[in-house]
Amino acid sequence: MGKARAIAVFEIKRIFKRPQSYLLMFGMPLLFTFIFGGLFSSGTDDKPSIAVIDHDQSTLSQSLINELENKNIMNMSVENAKKAKSEFKDQKITGYIRIDEGFEEQILKKEVPKIVFVHSPSFNGATMIEQVINDNIVKLKIGAAASSAYQDLTGDDWKGVQKEITGELATASGGITSVVVTKSKELDSINNMTAFSAGFTIMFVMIAMLISTGVFLEARQTGVWYRMMSAPVSRKEILLGYLGAFFLIGWIQFGVLMLISKFVFNVHWGNVFGNFILVSSLLLCIIGLGLFIAGLVKTTEQQTVFGNLIIVSTCMLAGVYWPVEVMPEFMQKLAMFVPQYWGLEGFAELSGRGGSVMDVLLPSAVLLAFTVVFLTVGMARIRFE
Repeated sequence: MGKARAIAVFEIKRIFKRPQSYLLMFGMPLLFTFIFGGLFSSGTDDKPSIAVIDHDQSTLSQSLINELENKNIMNMSVENAKKAKSEFKDQKITGYIRIDEGFEEQILKKEVPKIVFVHSPSFNGATMIEQVINDNIVKLKIGAAASSAYQDLTGDDWKGVQKEITGELATASGGITSVVVTKSKELDSINNMTAFSAGFTIMFVMIAMLISTGVFLEARQTGVWYRMMSAPVSRKEILLGYLGAFFLIGWIQFGVLMLISKFVFNVHWGNVFGNFILVSSLLLCIIGLGLFIAGLVKTTEQQTVFGNLIIVSTCMLAGVYWPVEVMPEFMQKLAMFVPQYWGLEGFAELSGRGGSVMDVLLPSAVLLAFTVVFLTVGMARIRFE
């Protein structure tokens, strides 16, 4: 194992010694994410778009809607449940607020009213909106209590009084339930910036791995294999050393890009352990693909040409450059036969739907199945002599 470790360390140093490696591994994916994320997000309002579903259709529910609209912190629209859920699923709105039936009755009985705020886990403004809803519920409760007391004294309709009453904000909280959408809920995909960040990270990791795995062809062309095979090191140690180096290089690249995108582009990656399993499975698959391509060609030049052609075309098919949903149905089904599709599905589970480790087991299993096929064919065709 010591010899395999020495080979891995040597290969990692060799990769990071070249200045162009930093540009390819870190600069280009961040640049592509910035450009494509900016293009597809340009022209949008900074304020979140929130729909309101009013099942109560009462005086107090309408008062709450008016109060929220007057705050001017979000683009509000009153929709029916079906339309709001559909627009949220298609990412046309940031989330929706549901006022359940019996809201007014609960306020008048001095009970905690039921309001549900549905949003994605990556929406950073959720806490502010929750606080605004809570504050306005408190105002409604104060106003309703005063209106009821006035009605008892005068016999006048409390609804007319309610419209004229203003109360001071209190510190008590309303009965809002914040729902972060998970796999079993309505949200199907991740937001644009997260999707592009994940997609281009996958693509440039694949390109970097293509270059790294080309060492097998380069070593054979330059005669390095002959010198290594004559040294007191087994073929197994050589393979373990190189495969370990590729895996660590991939994780360094993925880890750095995930950290930078989190702080620069505000990308929400989700569950840490889920990402560890998904990224590790994805890296093994990418390494397998690189060795698969290396086993089918004879020179590093051929590997670069055919490898980049395969990577770019399959990334297009998998939804790296645009959502899979915009493609024809037969291409959507075809996309399931490329590993990038399953990598993006895994990130959608973790980032867009707030999934856990269990939710990425299927994408990870499919990626590992690709890995077995690629490594079996690739290692069988690579010649050491």
